[in-house]
Amino acid sequence: MSLLRNILSFSAGKIPSGRLFNVVKPVIIHPFYHTVSDEYLPHIHPLYTPKNRSEFTKDIDFLSRHFEPVSTDTVYSYVNRNKSPLKNVFHLSFDDGLRGVYEIILPLLYQKGIPAAVFINTGFVDNKDLFYRHKVALLIDKMMKKDPSSAVKSEIKKLLAVLYWQRDRIDETAVLLEVDFREYLKKYRPYLTTDELKDLKKRGFTIGSHSIDHPRYSLIDLNEQIRQTVESCNWIRETFQEPNAYFSFPFTEEGISESFFEAVGSQTDLTFGISGMKTGNHGKHFGRIDMEKRKKAQEIIHPTLLKYKFL
Repeated sequence: MSLLRNILSFSAGKIPSGRLFNVVKPVIIHPFYHTVSDEYLPHIHPLYTPKNRSEFTKDIDFLSRHFEPVSTDTVYSYVNRNKSPLKNVFHLSFDDGLRGVYEIILPLLYQKGIPAAVFINTGFVDNKDLFYRHKVALLIDKMMKKDPSSAVKSEIKKLLAVLYWQRDRIDETAVLLEVDFREYLKKYRPYLTTDELKDLKKRGFTIGSHSIDHPRYSLIDLNEQIRQTVESCNWIRETFQEPNAYFSFPFTEEGISESFFEAVGSQTDLTFGISGMKTGNHGKHFGRIDMEKRKKAQEIIHPTLLKYKFL
């Protein structure tokens, strides 16, 4: 199997896009990002490097040449009617509800007529609080600027290993390093506001849930998984009058039980993960393709489609 994977990965770069997409069509793909930025973001870059405006535009142009953009509601209609698309389509989404979606991504997509979904953590809307991993990034940023020694890098590894239920340690470290998370929220406003989200909705974005405060679901119990999902979806319904409830798992859907899907089935219409082209939950759960690897769109999409076709 590993040999076949290697062959497919090698072949992906050799096959012209048009020929490849003819082999696998019709198909729906779900590319996703978090944000786009031409500037260094202290709450993100220490964790991963988002694409810049030019890279993102090239990705979107590639996707638009070979796939037709569709909204989340259109994906839902496929599921409701038990139908497949008649042509290759892509459904674009963004996780974490970051400000770059409004300031950079919206103008680019609106100009091109491309719908998208933004999956938000309801606990962070209006910059009420910081995602614990974004707090970690700010601490790493401060530590590396102050002393980029090997000893400090060892401490950074410990910070990166802190889990959701251990997040008090992050706040304690912030006090020692004199990093003020509240001041950062006030000054830089890393997350979308309610008014910005309402404007996004008016311009063709779908607002979905990404939980309340972004725990890894496999590390919290079933009752908390349900609470995080149902409460965030209900808040979005009430605040944005979204007729359907769409949810993307924070981090990953890996390790999620059938009991979860059964428990929230009447209160979520579609769910999304990060498992590429995999589907589940009787066709109501979709994997998505991570587009924030340091690769061009075709270098990500080609091998994903080949694996979908032949593995």
